[in-house]
Amino acid sequence: MAKQKHFPKFQTVQKSHHSVPKKILRARHEQCYVTAKKILRHFELKPELLEVFTKRQKEQLFKVFYIKPVVKPERERTVPRLYIRNINTDVYQFLKNNYWGNPENNISLAELATYGLSFLSNIEQAYEEKFFEENSPQYEAARTICAKFNRDEVLNNEFSGLMTDIYHQTSGYSKVNFRMYGFSFDCEKIPRPCGCCNEYRFAVIITAKDSESKIFTHQEIKRKAFRMYQTEIGRYVPGPATVERNKIFPKAKENDEMNIYIQSHVLHRFKERIDIFAPTVLNILILSSFTINMELTPFENRVLFACLVDKQPVGYFTFFVQDSDIVINTFLPLTSVGTPEGRKLQEILSLTKEDINYLGMDKISFYVHVDFEQIPLLKQALIDSNIWPTKLVLDEQGSVDGDDESLIDLNKTNFVKNFFEKYKRHRIITP
Repeated sequence: MAKQKHFPKFQTVQKSHHSVPKKILRARHEQCYVTAKKILRHFELKPELLEVFTKRQKEQLFKVFYIKPVVKPERERTVPRLYIRNINTDVYQFLKNNYWGNPENNISLAELATYGLSFLSNIEQAYEEKFFEENSPQYEAARTICAKFNRDEVLNNEFSGLMTDIYHQTSGYSKVNFRMYGFSFDCEKIPRPCGCCNEYRFAVIITAKDSESKIFTHQEIKRKAFRMYQTEIGRYVPGPATVERNKIFPKAKENDEMNIYIQSHVLHRFKERIDIFAPTVLNILILSSFTINMELTPFENRVLFACLVDKQPVGYFTFFVQDSDIVINTFLPLTSVGTPEGRKLQEILSLTKEDINYLGMDKISFYVHVDFEQIPLLKQALIDSNIWPTKLVLDEQGSVDGDDESLIDLNKTNFVKNFFEKYKRHRIITP
């Protein structure tokens, strides 16, 4: 399990903004004031509460020192510039199009990360440092607002969706046989040219981890395998992907952490069988299957690593063990007799491996291209073998191209339909 880091304690406003033109300062001040009123509505407080502060106090409360967030690599020349640009664009769109609390209050996360946190940090600092006379209307107003605000809760809860979004971006670029990417958050202090004050900005730091490999000999064949790695995810510390020994061998006396490696040919087999997704999605599925979405499935005196799409399996990884290492050595489709669903399907239809390959049932495109309403025998077999929920999940994924048109292939459907019509005539179907 990845360990969690704490957010840095952000410092707050400095005393001078002399290097910034007054026109820009005034516009920022006004926008911060507008945002502050929306924040009070978010806290179910009256915006008029701000009017108790004096002109001088408002100048302090509405200073903007959090600037637009940025995406950058941890080290130069470790992350392609295209990746940085794409992630930066995605982060900007996410912050712009997602809202803090009720969307009717119109506080975008981009606004929260700049004007919003500037105001909240200003008033929190002023209250804690007794900038207001105790028991004055200003003091009571600040106390009421500060009681509603918890910086860590805001960063944890409101930006958790952004963390998920960036995880998908970095994982989509990660290749376990080349380089894996992660990310962390920071709050950078940026000195102004005047030298007497600072600005701050949230930074998404993209990290890179080059692949590690090891040679394994199994059944007298030597093959290279690559170490699976849990990349850095926001506040979670990175580290090698592992699994407890007792989860693989329940009767084992020791319960040490076993390292996970994957052979390169497994990656090719996986891409052949999970054939309707973009390469970035395949990268996410491979990485998550052995880290954040790891699910072990006991079957016939062994354990399989499930590959999940929306909590439904699309196939299983098998492995062998050498000392404290688990080596993933193949990927099985749902129709394989080596899986729970495939075993049940074989019991129902008695299809051979050659039949399955001939029909293309070893690829998940089969489930989105065939109209099963025209083949009721096969549809019922998929339902009874528990493959049907996966087919429904794949339908929900929609077209890879983002096209809303049906993915049904009439030629493929007729091909499969003709096969099962012949199947019914020449084989005995077990009820």
